[in-house]
Amino acid sequence: MPGPTAATPAHRPRGADDLAIVLTGGGARAAYQVGFLRWVAEHIPDTHFPIVSGVSAGAINAAFLAAHPGPLAVAADRLCDLWSRLTADRVFRTDGPSLAGLVARWGIRLLAGGTPLAPKVQGLVDTSPLRDTLAGVFDSDPGDGAIPGIADNIDAGRLWALALVTSHYGTGHSVVWTQGRDLHEWERADRHSRNTALTLDHVLASSALPLFFPAVRLADGWHGDGGIRLTAPFSPALRLGANRVLAISTRYVAAEGSGGDDAPGHPPPMQIAGQLLNAVFLDDLDRDAQELERINLLLHDVAPEKRRGMREVELLVIRPSVDLSRLAAEYEAHLPRVFRHLVRGLGSREIASPDVLSLLTFEPEYLRRLIALGETDAAARADDIRALIAGGGRRTAASGTSAASATATYACTKAESRREDRAEELR
Repeated sequence: MPGPTAATPAHRPRGADDLAIVLTGGGARAAYQVGFLRWVAEHIPDTHFPIVSGVSAGAINAAFLAAHPGPLAVAADRLCDLWSRLTADRVFRTDGPSLAGLVARWGIRLLAGGTPLAPKVQGLVDTSPLRDTLAGVFDSDPGDGAIPGIADNIDAGRLWALALVTSHYGTGHSVVWTQGRDLHEWERADRHSRNTALTLDHVLASSALPLFFPAVRLADGWHGDGGIRLTAPFSPALRLGANRVLAISTRYVAAEGSGGDDAPGHPPPMQIAGQLLNAVFLDDLDRDAQELERINLLLHDVAPEKRRGMREVELLVIRPSVDLSRLAAEYEAHLPRVFRHLVRGLGSREIASPDVLSLLTFEPEYLRRLIALGETDAAARADDIRALIAGGGRRTAASGTSAASATATYACTKAESRREDRAEELR
């Protein structure tokens, strides 16, 4: 949403030290991000994110942060209350007739061979409850779905910009929908931005898991989960002017040599689908982080006047210390009966780490454990978080380390003594 070009006291210009938070996808796993936010709000209460970027289920948390009028502590508490009480029937219909009817329609469509008798299908589940849930959360306009808090925060100077990412099913491109001040649209080969007043439909489209959730029609066509073709997850935040990026991933990285999750026989559909979703939605964050670190290393010894507009970016990636899929398996028996029967048919009990299940287990006890884990992992990285939020490489009394050292690919602090070794690897 374009704004005035002149800076006023209420609308500060974007500075060189702007901080962005990037919230990625992961379905029910996004509850982990809420626990992290609650820890930050409690221990670094003055934290402010002028730039917010969200994709997939992370778009829900991102839009809520951008729209909430109060301090981070209040927003985090509200999000914790939302996620800790969330049940599957508030996300998609779990009643027997609805699920059985959808399964039957999919079966008939496959058997119909494309004839006019084939019924229309839009997803494996009916997500109309999610629309109702989020409409109440965002207090969106019943007519156009506008989320009023976003514009209010921009006008008040509390928010510089919000970016939500969707995938256009017609073109296969990523679309970065932005609302903020003094924003310019941009184009790339596989992605582009569009300035607009963000609505409930943009949030629903970004979080629409392919096949499972139906696509959402936006102004230029049908859109789905923003993680499908998003090869550069940090790009929206960087293009909005961020020089410090705090990214909250929901992907657990197993230690080398920890072994896999092999089924006794041929891998069941649940395992194959989980690997595909991990590759599509969650791996690009790691690749983009590696690329960003390489650029930082290359720029480190280049004089600012010779960088041709490129800049070093401080990056901190926080991720779960525990396999969320294995946690989800502990709560499989708590799922609604008919839905539980269907996921068991896909092999949820044949593997120890069912990734798909971790995306769809909207069960309060599981979600509360994810929130608690997010807080625990944030506490474990307290020094790095404080250093990044302090910004500009400044030292903090809590950490005693430079925030610039927090540009690690996997959220590990990189000592300056390792720069030469890493640069040598890139040659």
